[in-house]
Amino acid sequence: MSEVSHRPTPLASGLALLLCGVSTAILAPTLDQRVAIVAALAGVGLVVAGGREFEAPVPQGWLWTALGAALVLGAILRGETLADPRQSIELVPGLVGMALVGLGVRPLGQRFARRFVSAGLAVMIVGVALVGVFEAAGPLRLLGGTAAAIAAWDVAEHGISLGEQLRTDARTRSVELLHTGTTSAYGAVTVVVALVVYEHGATGLPLSALVLLLAAAVTLLALLYR
Repeated sequence: MSEVSHRPTPLASGLALLLCGVSTAILAPTLDQRVAIVAALAGVGLVVAGGREFEAPVPQGWLWTALGAALVLGAILRGETLADPRQSIELVPGLVGMALVGLGVRPLGQRFARRFVSAGLAVMIVGVALVGVFEAAGPLRLLGGTAAAIAAWDVAEHGISLGEQLRTDARTRSVELLHTGTTSAYGAVTVVVALVVYEHGATGLPLSALVLLLAAAVTLLALLYR
């Protein structure tokens, strides 16, 4: 058996990765970008699954991990070589953030898990900010990408906490689904409110959209991590 100190719950882990994919897809809308996102999501899923092969021979778990890592690296390299540099700016930070969150929800030592998840959120938020600065993207994309990224972080943290506190065979699906739904609904409401404020009070400058984005991100962080 593994000496891993905790096992993040599988459902929350999967939902967190899906939310990472949603955040990245909001900022990266082209077909090539979406293909890279799907490949990275599949790769991260394999890496996480490889870490959960506790009853299987070690080489089998490492095989899934190696295959998943290859998919993730391939997706990131593809993102870096897109013809339009702006598309790379939209895509690559989200893929890196997704990979870091995946490492966080893969069974690891406690001190590493939360660090990886937090680092993944930070990279995704930086990616959103870069899109706002270099592309002057609209507030809907910026706020939507930010809300999904923060929801992914919150759901991943919740899965880690449940894995630390409860037995691995505990029935936690309803709790995980409720938490994810509540977090996602709160994020959606926050985006709507921020858009209303922006449309009626902002000047339309890209900088004002970025400030609004960061203010919404801080508010979400403060309320979700109480």
